[in-house]
Amino acid sequence: MAHDHIHRRWLQPNSDGPGAHLHEENDEVFYVLEGTTSFLVGEKWIDAEKGTFIRIPANTMHDFANRTNQKTGVLNFFIPGGFERNMPSIVKWFEENEK
Repeated sequence: MAHDHIHRRWLQPNSDGPGAHLHEENDEVFYVLEGTTSFLVGEKWIDAEKGTFIRIPANTMHDFANRTNQKTGVLNFFIPGGFERNMPSIVKWFEENEK
């Protein structure tokens, strides 16, 4: 049985995401909770304001960043689930790159 994985991310002002990457087996969905978050989808950056949903299909290069002077927040989930097995390395990256 497949499960969805869901979590919140808060980005400090003028901070980068994990860098451009793709997921071979998962679509990734973001919902902007607060502020404006910039998303790289393919080769195009999109500024998404509070209330915006963005779906990134599997095998699509993507990234996200906070290019504003305000904290931003996103709700993020993967379809299908199972992505949580990668979370320890992602948590480590955020701890090492937190400002």
